[in-house]
Amino acid sequence: MRGSTRSRLIRFIPALAVAAGGLAVAAPGASAAGTTTTFQLTAGSLTINEPASANLGSVAVGSLTLSKNLGAVSVSDTRGNLSSTWTATVSSTSFTTGTATQYETVANSSIAYLAGTATSTSGVGTFVPGTLATMSSSGTAGAWAGTSSNSVSWNPTITFTLSQSQVAGTYTGTITHSVA
Repeated sequence: MRGSTRSRLIRFIPALAVAAGGLAVAAPGASAAGTTTTFQLTAGSLTINEPASANLGSVAVGSLTLSKNLGAVSVSDTRGNLSSTWTATVSSTSFTTGTATQYETVANSSIAYLAGTATSTSGVGTFVPGTLATMSSSGTAGAWAGTSSNSVSWNPTITFTLSQSQVAGTYTGTITHSVA
């Protein structure tokens, strides 16, 4: 009996030594190099929307002015620039009726534009509305200076200076907005 206990004890001691040695000699944990991680924000565009058509109402023959709102004009800038600036411009053709004789025409030099107050639906910055006493050449409808993406809209007032001799009729012309 004695021999069997001794043989168990001899087998036990080396196993205990290996286990203890394994704990005492454990190597420090290895660390990973890390994961380089990226993502991308894609740039959008700079766009302007204006009414496809507008009916500015009517005034009686002999009236000296007609002044009405054109409808919402809006600019959306999703380019994602840190510093975001743009300028909207506006131009107009002359408005004519009939055969476009002198009193059947309201020259673009007799048309004024007032952007008025703008509404910013997104973005941080300032909109400066434009005023044109005459639309005989392209002029500033409004300008924006701010940060990142933005969206701005306004409803400009168009004022026609009429002649007392203006012919009755439906006058048609084109008002065009652009942005850069």
